[in-house]
Amino acid sequence: MNIIFIIGIIGFFICLFIMYRTKHGILGIRKYDTDFRLLDMQFRYDNEIVYTTFTRIGQEGRKAYKNFLLVDFIFIACFFVVMTAISLNLTNNITTRFVLISLAALRALFDITENTLLIILINTYPQRKKLMADLCSWSTTLKFISLFLWIIGIILSMLIQNI
Repeated sequence: MNIIFIIGIIGFFICLFIMYRTKHGILGIRKYDTDFRLLDMQFRYDNEIVYTTFTRIGQEGRKAYKNFLLVDFIFIACFFVVMTAISLNLTNNITTRFVLISLAALRALFDITENTLLIILINTYPQRKKLMADLCSWSTTLKFISLFLWIIGIILSMLIQNI
C-alpha cells in the first residue's frame, strides 16, 4: 500500500478522534450549547437553523466551531485519500474506478465548499446572508448524495466482481 494511503488512513482516524473526542471538536463547542448539532452532519437545514445555532453557541462557541472546521479540512483530504484507496483496491475496471474516484472528489469538493461557506457565515455573524446559508445547506446535501452514490457504487462493484 502506498505511503500516501497509509498517511491518509492514519490522518482520517486522528481527525475523527480530535473532532469527536476532544475539546477541539464537538465537545468543545458543546461547552457553549449542550444541544449543539453540527450543521454539516444534517442532510438539510435552512438559514434559520444556521443563525439559531450561531446565536446559541455564542462568540466563544463560534470560535470553537471555526477551529473544528479547520480540522475538518484536514479530515476532508484524509477521507478523500481513504475513499480513493478503497476505490482503487476494490475494482480493476478503469471506468468504475473513474466513476468512484470522481464521486469521492465531488464529495470532497462539496465538503470544502460547505466548510468555507460556514466560516464566512461565522465571520460575518450577526449579519445574515440567507443565500449563502442556503448554498451552504445545498453543499451539505450534495456532499451526502455524493457519499451515498459512492457507497452504492462500491457495493455494486463488489457484487459484480463476485458474480
